[in-house]
Amino acid sequence: MSSLKPITMYGHFGPAPNPPKVIMLLKLLGLPYVQIEKNITGDPAVEDGIKHPNFTAINPNGRLPAITDPNQNNINVWESAAILQYLAEVYDTDHKFSGKNLEERTLINEWIAFQISGQAPMQGQAFWFSFDRLHYAKYGERAPDHVITRFKEEVKRVYGVLNTQLERQKAKGSGWIISDRLTIADVAWLPWSRSSPAIGIDLDEFPAMKEWLARMEEVPAIKETFEELNPPEKA
Repeated sequence: MSSLKPITMYGHFGPAPNPPKVIMLLKLLGLPYVQIEKNITGDPAVEDGIKHPNFTAINPNGRLPAITDPNQNNINVWESAAILQYLAEVYDTDHKFSGKNLEERTLINEWIAFQISGQAPMQGQAFWFSFDRLHYAKYGERAPDHVITRFKEEVKRVYGVLNTQLERQKAKGSGWIISDRLTIADVAWLPWSRSSPAIGIDLDEFPAMKEWLARMEEVPAIKETFEELNPPEKA
């Protein structure tokens, strides 16, 4: 793919879970890309911010990630799940990480849909309400315990579903969410899963998921992604 122009990836360095999904797949597919770091301020006057008109012309929702693909008439794609599916459709012609047939494509779409409708919003809310620097800073009061508990319990329910699926896959001799190989479904689930300790969830409760997480983090392209996004502190 040396003849391809670099895809522009809009993101930011740090622990945010959605931009890494895109970077992981770009690396897995061996696609050239450049990352433009955006300021996540909500102030639309900040020129390099995600709410500035220059960026909302690319992503109307003013969130990260987004990409611009110069190889496809400079198409803009936003929302991490949509980007994963776009990159797979356009560039994964050998179906290394995408569905080889209707059944696999359907399963991948189901698990990505569950990730963006179940894991991400519940875990995101659990994180928001759990940290004073987010909720307290905005509203001047701490979130009630029952609110935090509600979201954490829902995250655990979602993890239970994933853990059961991984147990079924393990019984078939597979270490991945669907099929016999790593797919974009695994990529979609990884970043939020690895951040679960931040809201006090112990993955020892979900052993199949914990094994899968360790396996994912040993994939060279994935390991490289998180090393770049979270470089070790200098001595």
